[in-house]
Amino acid sequence: MYIPDVSKIKKEYKSKKNKLILSLSGEDYAEFFKKSVKLLKEPVFFFAEIPADNDSTRTYYLDNCTVPVAEAILKRYGGILFADGVIKFGFGSHKTDDEIYMREYQTVSIYSESAEKYEEILAGLGYKSNPKAVLTWDILDEANPGECVNVEVDDEGYPEMINNLIDVGMYAAE
Repeated sequence: MYIPDVSKIKKEYKSKKNKLILSLSGEDYAEFFKKSVKLLKEPVFFFAEIPADNDSTRTYYLDNCTVPVAEAILKRYGGILFADGVIKFGFGSHKTDDEIYMREYQTVSIYSESAEKYEEILAGLGYKSNPKAVLTWDILDEANPGECVNVEVDDEGYPEMINNLIDVGMYAAE
């Protein structure tokens, strides 16, 4: 497996009105999400975008959750969510419209009317604001390709995660 050169990516993020975007280091996933979901006002939602037929995606939602439910999802499925390069996922608040969205290649977008609370978490993890921050997308090309792979943790992958969460109310978006 080819590993792209990521040496140009630093612990930095771009800040635009009501939005932060960064390439989150693998070592920071768990701590960042653990602290960020605690900032969400209930009711909270979880979503996962998974591959479907014909290079499209299918989005699943688990609505009207509590913060402890979001924390339980991270605890149980964090290994899949943080390591699987094929799925995209996030958490949000119906009350404040805050959303934390993990996209391909470790890119995280944070949407919030009060993004400074997430900037405090990022600062605690050593990230600095830089309008010219380099994201993973900025370094990928034919000479430096990226690769997305499925992972399993404890014999579970994203299909099992989705099926298990369907049992507690997750549904596919129409």
